[in-house]
Amino acid sequence: MKKVVILGAGYGGLTVAHRLRDYFRPEEMDVTVISRERTVYENTIFPALLTDDVREDETRFDAMETMGRRGNHFVEAEVEEILTESNEVRTSKGTFDYDYLVVALGGAYEENFSSIPGSEHAFMHHPLTHFLRIKERLLSMDEVNAVIGNSTGSPIEGPSYQLALIIMHQIRSRGIKGSVTLVTQSPKGVFGMIPSPGVSEAANRLFMEQGINLVMGDSLVEARRDKVITKNGREVESNLTSILPKLSAPKVVRDALPVNKDGYVDVELPSFRVKGLQNVFAVGDLAQGMVQARTARGAMIAGENVASTLGKELKGIQRPLYRQGVLCVFHGGGIAGMLRFDVDERPRVNFVVSPIFTKLKIIYSRLLVRSGFNVPYHAAPTFA
Repeated sequence: MKKVVILGAGYGGLTVAHRLRDYFRPEEMDVTVISRERTVYENTIFPALLTDDVREDETRFDAMETMGRRGNHFVEAEVEEILTESNEVRTSKGTFDYDYLVVALGGAYEENFSSIPGSEHAFMHHPLTHFLRIKERLLSMDEVNAVIGNSTGSPIEGPSYQLALIIMHQIRSRGIKGSVTLVTQSPKGVFGMIPSPGVSEAANRLFMEQGINLVMGDSLVEARRDKVITKNGREVESNLTSILPKLSAPKVVRDALPVNKDGYVDVELPSFRVKGLQNVFAVGDLAQGMVQARTARGAMIAGENVASTLGKELKGIQRPLYRQGVLCVFHGGGIAGMLRFDVDERPRVNFVVSPIFTKLKIIYSRLLVRSGFNVPYHAAPTFA
């Protein structure tokens, strides 16, 4: 029997656990998921908490129960050290040995956010606690001057777009004074990282039509009580600042696995096997990807590829390996839409604005929660 230990119970880690159980019977493979908390959140839907389109209890599930139903083990523990030479992981609940290790501990959001000068004056629109605090703050304000953006090098701008749209919608629906400034890293503006000028031009028009001020080709480097400072030296007045930090592998991972110059785990693509370590894989926000953007879909695709690689090597199972791309379904109060970018034989880009995407995003989020991230279809192209 092979022992597989998965560190982290997010989109990527749980996808690996589900798919391995699809490919291997319990007597063939022992799968153990180790995570700090058994309660797991579907965080891509958190912006909808601000508009009351979803409730907090609709965003979470019990990963221990989910894994138990699949015949997998779940350990609620803190990962303290990864020992690749002895094939062991030390945790707050003891030491676990493995034949194969999958590292999916996230992108060190809190660690990187706290390193932003003046972070105590800002929110981070990623964890549940910060979204709930943003909602409370908005409801208490008679005038809003919001600045939303990302730290330099942050690979996840979609939530910033959603938050900017939602805050502007709240300002209008409540009839209060206010402004929203969205800072985009690309000089092309919204979705500027997509190699299709027409997409960013259309997206920029959409945001400006909503009254959102766009600052393009810049990033947020410091928060103060009444303003933010950008990389290019701008000072923008703000009484509500929210920043997504750059991402990287957490320190416990960086201490054990090879990382590139940007702080991500070096992996072989498309298998997501860690370079130089035959029996270790890394997925999600902490790992190098096929595209710059980090998304839930990208993490799940990486998880599929890890499980397919092990299925082929250990049992001869032939499953496709997927290509990562960008799929952003945004819900901004009165505005909703979808951006999809994939590369097969040639790049494919779709940008659609329609209120139907509000319902579709909520439906898909509920599917993720009810299945415990067990969604095998990702609408992604495969490698030949």
